[in-house]
Amino acid sequence: MTKFGALLILLFFLSCSCPPAGFCVDAETPDIEEKQAVSELPYDYSSTVRVPVYLSITKQISTKDGLQEGQKLEFRVIKDVVYKDKMILKSGDIVTGTLETIITSGMNGFPAEVIIDGFDIPSVKQSQLMSSYNKRGQNRCFWVYPLKWSLTLIPFVGSLTNFIMGGEAKVKTSDVITIYYYPEWK
Repeated sequence: MTKFGALLILLFFLSCSCPPAGFCVDAETPDIEEKQAVSELPYDYSSTVRVPVYLSITKQISTKDGLQEGQKLEFRVIKDVVYKDKMILKSGDIVTGTLETIITSGMNGFPAEVIIDGFDIPSVKQSQLMSSYNKRGQNRCFWVYPLKWSLTLIPFVGSLTNFIMGGEAKVKTSDVITIYYYPEWK
């Protein structure tokens, strides 16, 4: 039997075992017009009005410093935050955040990374914030891999590039961290 004949037989069996879509009607399914489902969400995300909150960390951190996930960090507000003539935060106020994730630097130049989230602003609900901040170290993969492949011509020498580590992640006091406050969210 040829491949074409086998394909025809397979298509014949598939067409016999699957009835046309018009014959598969469930009698218990109500009409679409009757199914007007109203979704009650705990938050209303329909508004896109947002107010930026500019922060800087009060004390420099680095992945070399022995940081721990879940550690609380302090941030200083750089610029007044005002919405509809109402002062939300003053410049110099302290806001706390949580060090959510630490990714250590890896072999072949992969950089370290820290993710800070869970910012806590006293006068703002947590559901009104979009507040994640990522900081990566220097990515050395761009020059490690070409070096690795050029050195593979010499046996075992290319493997020595495995020991080149990526850069450490540092959040400096001069870094501007921007999170967003959505005042119309519930």
